[in-house]
Amino acid sequence: MKEGIYEEVIKKLNPKPKFNLNWYKNEDLYSEGDVEDEIIKLIAENEPEHYTDAIYTHFSWSTYYHLTHLRKNILNWYDFNKESDALEIGCGLGAVTSVLCDKCKTVTAVELSKRRATAAWLRCREKENLEIIVGNLNDIQFEKKFDYITLIGVLEYQGSYTNSENPYKDFLKKIKQLLKPNGKLLIAIENQYGLKYWCGAREDHTGIPFEGMNQYSFTQRGVRTFSKSALENLVKESGFKNTYFYYPMPDYKLPTVIYSENYLPENDNMQNLQCYYVPDKSTLIADEKGLYRDVIDNGVFEFFANSFLVECSDSQDIGKITFSSMGSERQEKYRIATRFTKEGKVEKIALTETCEQGHLKQIVENDRALEKHHRNVLESTWQNGKVVTDFEKKPLLEDKVLEAWHSKNIDDVYKIFDLLYKEILESSDYIDWEENILYTLDNSIEKNEKAYGPILRVGFLDMILRNGFYDEGNVRWFDQEWILEAVPAKFVLCRAIAQFYYAYPKFEEFCSMQTLLEKYNIMPIYEPFRMLESMFTELILEEKQWLESSVFRGGDRQKCIDNIKKLLEC
Repeated sequence: MKEGIYEEVIKKLNPKPKFNLNWYKNEDLYSEGDVEDEIIKLIAENEPEHYTDAIYTHFSWSTYYHLTHLRKNILNWYDFNKESDALEIGCGLGAVTSVLCDKCKTVTAVELSKRRATAAWLRCREKENLEIIVGNLNDIQFEKKFDYITLIGVLEYQGSYTNSENPYKDFLKKIKQLLKPNGKLLIAIENQYGLKYWCGAREDHTGIPFEGMNQYSFTQRGVRTFSKSALENLVKESGFKNTYFYYPMPDYKLPTVIYSENYLPENDNMQNLQCYYVPDKSTLIADEKGLYRDVIDNGVFEFFANSFLVECSDSQDIGKITFSSMGSERQEKYRIATRFTKEGKVEKIALTETCEQGHLKQIVENDRALEKHHRNVLESTWQNGKVVTDFEKKPLLEDKVLEAWHSKNIDDVYKIFDLLYKEILESSDYIDWEENILYTLDNSIEKNEKAYGPILRVGFLDMILRNGFYDEGNVRWFDQEWILEAVPAKFVLCRAIAQFYYAYPKFEEFCSMQTLLEKYNIMPIYEPFRMLESMFTELILEEKQWLESSVFRGGDRQKCIDNIKKLLEC
């Protein structure tokens, strides 16, 4: 799209944010080239909720990176004050800008490139609380100070855009002057020593493997990242009294989970980690995911985390959220984040407006329904658009199975699964066997009362080992998000078994999944259950998002081996 076409699009869409060119010097200092025109065209032709379709039909790394909703996950879980003023430095094509607009009273976004700023303008065209300023922050004079300032992928470039002997420190000093007393600066940046780089991934800014670990000795591009200690020292030398470190995983660009210095990962909660790499440019010599167990066991996760999100302030009121996990591959109406607070609360928040209006409230209703059948449920309440429960530090049913595994006690494994099945059977009224949902969905399935067993009026699909606390032979349930009517009790059990084996595939060597399925007479009906689970998954997941993201996942063992051979040949 050329300049003249921009004008036509702008006139047609009539974006509501203010577009300030007073500080623009008629040169775009940062650009990815003409691909940005293609992305602007997609933004102009689609509403944000349809970006996934646009990515799917115009697939490339650039369109995926700039338009995927995963980009929002770096801040959509953060607890912003709704009456605050925010300054976004380096808004790019607006991937995070809309999050700030939804969570803050006013947003001022600064961008060096007019073309990229135009993309953000059109992307946030309905946001009346937004002003976009085109220009270099170092030149701009602001009329007010801010409660929040964000640097998402910006600090590393200040060697090129801040003319100073100490560009990174001086840049942060200037930013601090723009903050209100006790205001907060949020910095997202790659870790110079991120684990993906040790595995051979190309340095994100130079494209050269191991460049950061070699202290950027191969290039002179005015760009660099930092280790955790170096970044912390830089922030404090710039005048900030306090810092709080978050660790977005797999990195800050496409995060799905946010750990923190007060909630570090354990091996058990790293099972579903996804690693993203640009296709056809892999130099990987090791599987990143496979190394985390040792990294965690040796207490060095913070040194090797791929990225940092650092909360910087003179106030001690930081680190209010200690952990967050986002349901990133779900359809928009089901997209939520689960976050832990330092006050010991577990909060579920909607990541979309449609989710808050429907699905999120359903979770509280499900808890109440389960309580009516005399199941012990961790109390949840609806508070200001959030589902809130108390955090309990008790062993899960899953923990008890793992304990039995480690002690080689198969009887205790069976006892836990027997207890789980008992809870499932008592969670609902029964209905006539002929009302089985499987018969409704597929007429070819043979009707058989004995094979399927009791049919639950309401099946609580999240009665899985990870969602129940174990307390002296009793279970206390939480996070009952999904229900399905007219399902066999065995289906709920089968689902719990399958999810456990997915998380712990090596458990198969101790006790095969088939053994458990046979114990509860599930094997003869396993295929219909697989069909039902597949249909349910399709209902929840955004299929195109899942297919798109799968393209960028690394972990090809053979490619790693081939790359090692190349190194040996050298």
